[in-house]
Amino acid sequence: MNRYDFINELKNKLRKLPYDEITEAINYYEGYFDDAGAENEQAVLAELGTPSAVASQIIADFAVKSADTEKPGNKNWRTTWLVILALFASPIAIPIAIAVGAVALSLVVALSAVIFSFFAAGFGVTVGGIASVLAGLLVVFQSIPTTLLFLGMGLILLGIGTAIGIGTVALSKKCFNWLSKSVGGFILRRKAR
Repeated sequence: MNRYDFINELKNKLRKLPYDEITEAINYYEGYFDDAGAENEQAVLAELGTPSAVASQIIADFAVKSADTEKPGNKNWRTTWLVILALFASPIAIPIAIAVGAVALSLVVALSAVIFSFFAAGFGVTVGGIASVLAGLLVVFQSIPTTLLFLGMGLILLGIGTAIGIGTVALSKKCFNWLSKSVGGFILRRKAR
């Protein structure tokens, strides 16, 4: 597909909108291609996605905009009609949006599971350290070397458990900050179109 195929298909998908809306949308995307230059045409096509998805977004935006400006008696019918048109204009966009949402959700779940497992490991090592210290204190009157062994192992385990806990907190903050910035940036890029 090239620029002209994209624009022609977009015009075809938008034919139910008012002429001025179609003209505004086509002028915007032609300007977008002009700004990118002929050498970046394929990159722009990949970035924009399918004409059906773009048309669906334009029709949905128009439906929202017209719902705010319509007279009260005519508002519901026209909005409903435009939403139906948006759904039919985009047979691919809805499954793609669902797939993107599912991937994002699975990423969050997987990240949460990894972080939870680190917390569990840190907690287990810390509990093991506490148990070792208590065991050392219980055998203090039987054998001093055994007491020192258990106390030493317990303190080492407490240190490792604390380090795992602190590291996991720092890692989780960084991961969730990155994830929120990535999702927020993706949403803002989509709204900017």
